[in-house]
Amino acid sequence: MPKKLIDPAMLSRVKNLAPTALGPGVLRLVAEDATDEAEVFIYGDIGGWWDGVQAEQFAKDLSGLDVSTINVRLNSPGGLVFDGVAIYNALVQHKARVVVHIDGIAASIASVIAMAGDEIRIAEGAHVMIHKPWSFVVGDSVSMRKEADVLDELEGGLIDIYAARTENKRDQLETWVAAETWFRGQKAVDEGFADVMVPAKKKEKKEAHARSAMLPLFRNAPRDVSDPSEAPADIREFERLLRDEAGFTNAQAKRIAVLARVMNTGPRDESRLPAPRDDGASEIARRIAAEVISFHRK
Repeated sequence: MPKKLIDPAMLSRVKNLAPTALGPGVLRLVAEDATDEAEVFIYGDIGGWWDGVQAEQFAKDLSGLDVSTINVRLNSPGGLVFDGVAIYNALVQHKARVVVHIDGIAASIASVIAMAGDEIRIAEGAHVMIHKPWSFVVGDSVSMRKEADVLDELEGGLIDIYAARTENKRDQLETWVAAETWFRGQKAVDEGFADVMVPAKKKEKKEAHARSAMLPLFRNAPRDVSDPSEAPADIREFERLLRDEAGFTNAQAKRIAVLARVMNTGPRDESRLPAPRDDGASEIARRIAAEVISFHRK
């Protein structure tokens, strides 16, 4: 998707009036020659007088990356609009394909930086937040009205960027911005602020079930030893038909299905079949299995 550049001239009247430094920011670039890729970490506030992520240093470091793909790891609550827009444009203008990974939060002007991605990936528990730009001014009523006009112009430029990347209608974006709207994980994907949601890590399932066609034959085998859900879909369907259509009990259906499966997995070997039981299932199973095998071999 083409990425729209914002005109810096539109922002010329807005001044950086931050009275104190923003929080510390972390900017780290890691290039891997073997993979022709680089990782750029933008963690912390954007801009500021002290140690936020500075646009000038960012653009200088970024221009030195001669790679085909840049992975931007983003976790920032935002900061100064000018620095954020400059970082956004530096990424847009780079020749590499830019993949933005929203690891924690992309809020305020950091959400604009995220829009520089040719692909935007967001973690399931991560957030994008958009809102109206802030400022302050000391002066008379004329100065305050002028500052309000500047903020309106500034907001319009930011919405231009959101509209170009998300393809949302302008009036919808204006509503979201006015309301300070948060988009978590899949919601960000649904509304166009990301392309892919990266699922949260699931607990690894321990392999506690023994794999054997014989285990389902036992009457009281615990589930942590033999899990019926591991049976192939066709076997489960066969069991269902035996229960619902032929009137067998659940135990009989399982026994018949397993016997049919054993007989159909290779050359017939009577020694592989379990001994008959008094429930009549074994003989029935042999007849049904023979018919199933015969049907499949036709």
